Amino acid sequence: MSNILRSLLFVPGSRPERFEKALAAGADLVCIDLEDAVLPANKDAARAAVLACIDNEKKLCVRINPVGTETGEKDLHAFANATAPDVIMLAKCESANDVLHAQRVINQPNTRFIPLIETLTGVENAYQIASACAQVEHIMFGGADMAAELRCEFGYQPLLFVRSQLVFAAAKANVGLIDVPYVDIKSDSGLRTETAKVKALGFSGKAAIHPCQIDAIHHTFMPTEQQVAYAQAVMAAVDGLDAGVVVVNNKMVDRPIILACQRTLALVNNASSKPKTEREN
Repeated sequence: MSNILRSLLFVPGSRPERFEKALAAGADLVCIDLEDAVLPANKDAARAAVLACIDNEKKLCVRINPVGTETGEKDLHAFANATAPDVIMLAKCESANDVLHAQRVINQPNTRFIPLIETLTGVENAYQIASACAQVEHIMFGGADMAAELRCEFGYQPLLFVRSQLVFAAAKANVGLIDVPYVDIKSDSGLRTETAKVKALGFSGKAAIHPCQIDAIHHTFMPTEQQVAYAQAVMAAVDGLDAGVVVVNNKMVDRPIILACQRTLALVNNASSKPKTEREN
């Protein structure tokens, strides 16, 4: 997992006047949405607005319509070759073939893909999707559509079983895992609680639907000062992953602990290179 994403901020593709503000909000990645946030009649205009944005800023993500649909194929071909953004999110991704098809059409070795897993078939094929190609560095959980398919409530506990399966698939494929946005933008405590739960479960990031959510997500995913100090002490005491068993701060340390400490320090180093939100400054 070479690129750490704590936060991914969605902005509707039909609202180009919001693009600049979203890009300046301090999220690790901004995703312009051409799927659910855009009415069918506005798809072409939104796609054109995104193409104009990419001319000036390629360091963003675009969520396209599902591969294989008419609008999805229009999206793919519009972003093929030199016009591709840094990241393309594949809505309702259900197979490795969806990813490979998108890869062939886009035809850019540096373009990364985030398959959005939000259907029962997608969950069944999650590992194959996550490991489809090296350009998949993260997968994402689409909770609202999943809840509709499962006929359950759109909440943490009813979707815990699916989240757990995606944690397993992402870990096995060694890719990041982004959680669905918390939809109540007025509840900072609810956002922090759910973010802490998915972090504990094994998610590496969480999506947002408003810039006001970025600070809480970043704060929750960051390790504490004590965790950072311990990770630094561990890495100073070992020569590598195969250092055997050593004692640090009166605690036994072996390979799993070393790996965890490496992840902690990678997260800190990655965060230090990102622009901060106004609230973080």
